[in-house]
Amino acid sequence: MSDSRHANGLGKKRLVSSLRKKSSVDDDITLYNQRQGSIIPWSRSPFEEFPKLPEPPKEKMTYSDDELKVYVSEVPWSDLLLEIAMTTAFASLTDGTPIMQGSDVSSYCSFFALVWWIWASQVAYNVRFRQSDWLHRFFVFFQLLVFCTLAAFTKGFDVTNGVIDNVQEQNILTQLKFQDFLSQIDIEVQNYRNDRIPTLNARGISMTIAFSRVVLLAQYVIAFFHVSRTQLVRGENRRLKTTAFFVHIGSLLFSATCYFVAYLVIGKNPDETDQIVKIILWYLPLLVEVAAHFVAVSVPGRVRYSPKEIYARSSTVFIIILGGGLDKITNGFQYIVGNISLGPGYLTLILCAAIIFILIFTLYFSTSGGDNVGNRRALASFFFQFFFLSSLIVTLQGIAQMLAVGSIGTAMDVPSQFVRTSSALMSSKGFGVHLNESDYSYDEFHNLNKTGLALNSLLNVINYGIDDARNNYGSNPAVAYNYMLQVDVALSYRVLYNVHANPDPESVLYNKMLVFFDNDASNFSVVSNSSFHEIAEMIITDNATPALWFYAAGGMVLITLALNNLVTRLPRDRYEWGQTISRIFMGSLVIALTAMDVNASSDILDANLNYEGSRIWKFATHSMVLPPYAVALAVEQIIELCLLYLAWRSYKKRDNGRPMRYGRTPVEDLENFQEIEMDKDLRGQPGYSNPFEDRGEDIGHAHTSSPTTSTPSVSSYAGRTYNHRKQQSTDSDSRPLIS
Repeated sequence: MSDSRHANGLGKKRLVSSLRKKSSVDDDITLYNQRQGSIIPWSRSPFEEFPKLPEPPKEKMTYSDDELKVYVSEVPWSDLLLEIAMTTAFASLTDGTPIMQGSDVSSYCSFFALVWWIWASQVAYNVRFRQSDWLHRFFVFFQLLVFCTLAAFTKGFDVTNGVIDNVQEQNILTQLKFQDFLSQIDIEVQNYRNDRIPTLNARGISMTIAFSRVVLLAQYVIAFFHVSRTQLVRGENRRLKTTAFFVHIGSLLFSATCYFVAYLVIGKNPDETDQIVKIILWYLPLLVEVAAHFVAVSVPGRVRYSPKEIYARSSTVFIIILGGGLDKITNGFQYIVGNISLGPGYLTLILCAAIIFILIFTLYFSTSGGDNVGNRRALASFFFQFFFLSSLIVTLQGIAQMLAVGSIGTAMDVPSQFVRTSSALMSSKGFGVHLNESDYSYDEFHNLNKTGLALNSLLNVINYGIDDARNNYGSNPAVAYNYMLQVDVALSYRVLYNVHANPDPESVLYNKMLVFFDNDASNFSVVSNSSFHEIAEMIITDNATPALWFYAAGGMVLITLALNNLVTRLPRDRYEWGQTISRIFMGSLVIALTAMDVNASSDILDANLNYEGSRIWKFATHSMVLPPYAVALAVEQIIELCLLYLAWRSYKKRDNGRPMRYGRTPVEDLENFQEIEMDKDLRGQPGYSNPFEDRGEDIGHAHTSSPTTSTPSVSSYAGRTYNHRKQQSTDSDSRPLIS
């Protein structure tokens, strides 16, 4: 109890002191080197040698008898294949199901959690036990097969399918299809297909993830087989306990069982209870496996994780996800060329998107890595990155949609202006008088040409409606007016098609537009000013809804980035505290911008199709959502550059002219750091490499002097010993991990 209180007291003192502490080379050479590398000059000569950075002294740590010594192969191509396959799997969800509503965001994050954990759990195995042998290459193939198979089950994925009642929407769609003259049997067949696909997807996902758990379980069983043959307690002739392996194997058996049971529970026609049980059986195993990793590092037979390797894998996934987001963002640029939406306003929007993309990249890599942290902090940081990546993915999808909405908003000004002008002309000229091209301005004529519909063709339909109303409907002006509204709906659909935003055939908007255009203008129950007004508002809400959650997702990017830094390690001086606090504060300010969503559910357009009510819809359609977020990120970047400059000044003031000393990192953060020198090459090429078996006669013998040029030197972080050679490394670079 007294030791615990003493440790807590030291932790509180260290926390307070770091808030006040200025930067000094004496305190942390690693932090000094990171900041030195972040100081970027305006220009640097390629003919001048870089100044050499100070190196921290070698640290030797003692190891307990219940830890395992392993030798791990580094296979970069294998890691990269898994990361690309993982990002491709969840990227296919975006292509099949765009993120629009809040429910889409939850479904997307839910699916990403499943895909991400398959990858993360494999990485957690690879950094401890992976070998460059044929068996592990087969396992890579199986994991690639898992990710490719998951991509097949993403169409229309909805985690709440069968749980949240959508009967009202289905009834509206059924009624609209009746009004569009579809038969009862056609509607029933379409509904059967629409209901069947989510069930097939859920069963496919369950079986695929179950297979992935079996693949990972097989890898742990093989590793356990080797440890049971080779590992002895150091200095004693007895076997080492392998409780950690039983923890992993037990959790994977539980997970595989849950997913197989989920496959059976879903069946062919699941009810609401089955769907709820499915969700529990999908996500409970994830929590169990995460907990198993934390338990496994605390029991006999544990193997330490490499923070450096974990950080490298996380950084690679971040870059790949960012690249996928950039691809999604730039994909819509091709549809604005030649359209009314191409102009200075949209170019400004593209500039803001580019600024956001670059600043997210720089902010991520300006965060200190976790090279010298302990097992639990390394694991917690690795797993917590899921929340950062989820926020990042949703934000990138929101940016892509905001670019599309800006293009739609500008393009929709054409049909809005056309209906205003035509309505005013029909009222001023009086009933029965035809409309002419000369009645419209040059800008209106030119903008209609950009849509691909000639003004003369539209006026021919309207004038036909005027004659039809006069001859067949007792000179009813409402019929002629409805003809004009039908023409404008057709124009709106053409505009959406031009910017690649035409609605989904199974959406309410698409069916409303189809019913409005296909029915007779005299059918006032479906063709009227109110139904036209409803269609105009739905075009905005269906496309601009991401504006309601964009600032929340964008703010969470900054907040989770700051929290991930805290999870990795506590800030080491006042400047790191300033970076963390400023990110949380700026992220909170961005989230506060969601206050513009107030009254978002009220009427959007007035009778003249001008914006009213909530400001968020006008912001979205007039390309004003992205600039505030770009400004917030730019301000945060400036703040961090100022903090970096102040920290650098602090180094110069405190350490100018003084001999450099090394400040030891606290033991709880530097849990497993050591450097040793090896006199034998550890690389072997057996049919199957045993990760627990020495690959040389004198492995582990430390030199008392510096190694010669022909002897490989070894450096270790968090218990992992890295073998550095003079010649170029291969893809099967074996590196001993001393635990």
